[in-house]
Amino acid sequence: MRFSALFPMVCAVVAFVLSMLCLFAGHKPGFMEDYHIITLNTSTLGHELIPTATTSSTPTATATSISSWFSNLAHNVTNEIEGDLDSIIGDVADKLAKELGIKQWYSLHLMDMCEGNYAPNATKKGASLNVSTCSNQTAMYHFDITKQLNQELEIGPLKLNLSDIDWPSDIQDGLNKLNIALDATFVLYAIGIASAGLCIITSLLAFFLHGSRLVSFGNWGIASLSFLTLLIASIIVTVVQSKATHIINKYGNEIGVYAYRGNKYLILTWVAVACMFLAMCSWVVEFCVGRRSKQREYTEKKTHTGTGRSRWGRRSPRASDEAAFRRAGV
Repeated sequence: MRFSALFPMVCAVVAFVLSMLCLFAGHKPGFMEDYHIITLNTSTLGHELIPTATTSSTPTATATSISSWFSNLAHNVTNEIEGDLDSIIGDVADKLAKELGIKQWYSLHLMDMCEGNYAPNATKKGASLNVSTCSNQTAMYHFDITKQLNQELEIGPLKLNLSDIDWPSDIQDGLNKLNIALDATFVLYAIGIASAGLCIITSLLAFFLHGSRLVSFGNWGIASLSFLTLLIASIIVTVVQSKATHIINKYGNEIGVYAYRGNKYLILTWVAVACMFLAMCSWVVEFCVGRRSKQREYTEKKTHTGTGRSRWGRRSPRASDEAAFRRAGV
């Protein structure tokens, strides 16, 4: 048995499991919600609709209803939680999203999107994510936050749409370009996971076939394929996170939308890459060690054959018989 094959097999198993988690994180409410690619905080979306002293004296019908609601909200909140500024802000944020008919956060996963509210409130440090719903799991999912928000606003209590809150089209335009990169990421993850699974099977084969350099070479090729695909996928995800948060924060902060990167997801995917790198390097070592062993065995065999001696330093029976015949003159 080849016990040295167990280490790359364990690395492949870890990479396989972690990659699967990257693929299926958030596929249902409450399942690894913290392992998102990006999260949008929309708890203060529409805050600019709150009336101020500079509000026009001749507002439209929609603006009048919004102003009336916000005036009552501010008055009620002030009376209920007087003197506690943090609680007031948190309560306003909670009621703001509720009255608009939207959720306080939206998270992007590789194959779906989830949404929900913060607990106990949106401004509480370390607030947890309460998941309301997740979209249907779809391969090569496209994140269309504009469509989702517009649908929820239209059926909300105030019957608004994104144009009423000055939603910039640049946000979705930028996300649409990044969706193409996420499509490629899904394909790369699929190849990487399949290769890691195959590497596990071939590692078991190598465990029982001691000294087979062909098996070591094959395992190295499979592990290399898995490593490269997972590496490229992780690089794309890292870039997408950076670009998406930059676009959303650049155009959305003014209207109360904030984006955050999913650092836990990055840890997951890069650890998977590291594991497959170790597996690949292990098979390189196995192949080189096996080659040196074969060369040593060949050299020893050639030496023993040339001297006519056996492995233990004694003459072979055939060599002894030939010497006896020569002495007898035969």
